[in-house]
Amino acid sequence: MPDRSKKEKVMQRLETAVKIIYLCFALSTFHSFLYVSPVQPVLVKLTLISGASLILFRFIRIGDYRKIPGIILMLWFCISFVVTSVMNRQYGMTENVKWIAWTGVQFFALYACSVRRTTEEYGKEFRLLSHLIIGYSMAAAAVSLWMLLTFYSNMVTTPEGEKIISGFKWGRLWGVYTDPNYGSVFCVIAIILSVLFLIQKKGKRRIFYGIGILLNFLYVVFSDSRTGEFALIFSLGIFLYLWMVRKWNGKRAVRYLISLFLVLCLGAGVYGSVQLIKTEYNNRLVPVLKEMEGNQEMKKAGVGRAEDLKDNVSNGRLQLWKSGVEVWKESPVYGTGYSTFPDFAGEHVPDTYAVNNTQGDYTSLHNNFLNILVFQGLLGFVLFLFLVLRLAFCVLPGLCRAQGEMYLNLAAMLAVISAVGIAMLFLLEGLYTNSPGSFVLWTFAGYMVHASCKIRSERIE
Repeated sequence: MPDRSKKEKVMQRLETAVKIIYLCFALSTFHSFLYVSPVQPVLVKLTLISGASLILFRFIRIGDYRKIPGIILMLWFCISFVVTSVMNRQYGMTENVKWIAWTGVQFFALYACSVRRTTEEYGKEFRLLSHLIIGYSMAAAAVSLWMLLTFYSNMVTTPEGEKIISGFKWGRLWGVYTDPNYGSVFCVIAIILSVLFLIQKKGKRRIFYGIGILLNFLYVVFSDSRTGEFALIFSLGIFLYLWMVRKWNGKRAVRYLISLFLVLCLGAGVYGSVQLIKTEYNNRLVPVLKEMEGNQEMKKAGVGRAEDLKDNVSNGRLQLWKSGVEVWKESPVYGTGYSTFPDFAGEHVPDTYAVNNTQGDYTSLHNNFLNILVFQGLLGFVLFLFLVLRLAFCVLPGLCRAQGEMYLNLAAMLAVISAVGIAMLFLLEGLYTNSPGSFVLWTFAGYMVHASCKIRSERIE
């Protein structure tokens, strides 16, 4: 029995270590300076080796994982990815195979949670990872805001021809993130987690979370990311609504209506605050900063893209989505493959917008649900849809039955996953990418499913 207990502890530590390593890897992938540094290749190898090791150990103890809700659908989704890659092998298979492996790490290393572990153990792991996210986001937001105030702007080109931007450029705050949209969504995730701990903690520790909320909110504002703004209003609204309906006593209908009204008011307040801060910065602070920097001729120092979006409100997304549908019609069942999409489109629909525009070939359609349909066809899309429904039907009853701290944690996780879901409507997020959002989506989904199964089994007993 002691040997078995020791093995369990080793597995627990390995699981936690893999998640921390993957989180560091995901953060470095979207960090302007780390992405082009020698650190990145080391983290790639470390993540793959540790993730593969964990999956191997889990396969040996497959009995602890085979009944996890959704795990079989995940396996079939990966198999559909293999089918897609084989059917499009004439365009190359190396990159597609690489992303099949990464998808396996996300599903079977991040999502899968052992039935032998307790909700308290995973609760500790959730708090540890959440504080790593909050701490990193605060540091990244603080440095990014300094770049804004000093008008720092830089662009480097990698040997592969990829342009990496940092600082303030084109009316948006990129800061230390390689993309302001992904950066703002990550800040939204950190804000929700900070609000959770602000509610749960007492004393001076709450100041830390308050500062985190402020710094990350300011990054969302100055990134001028409409995706981030929408994700903040919607996902934070979900969390606060779920918190308020349980906080007050009284008739259920009254609690629900009052909570909904307050959340709507909060959403309007957040939106108004974002616009007000941008206006005040542009009209009052920018002239002062220009004078301090001694550069009155600096152009595009203000935040905003009104001129750029005046003639194209969707920023090209509607054309890209239409193009995606055109390409999908050429291979509706098994799709085009992920990395082989441009080559497939170039051969079958050469006049389509995705590969016939002034910006260059698109490898993503800026909507990951549409990406799944196009890249893996109806086969992969239906499997992913069933997976989402399976997880929802497992998690939502568990959330309704949860109590106390467990309920708040699950509510925050649901809100965070909702933020990633919103980002998936406009970005390459959740799948086909090693982003902080992908990490949070599958790790927190695993925690929610594990907790919901435990709650259901306790209720039956």
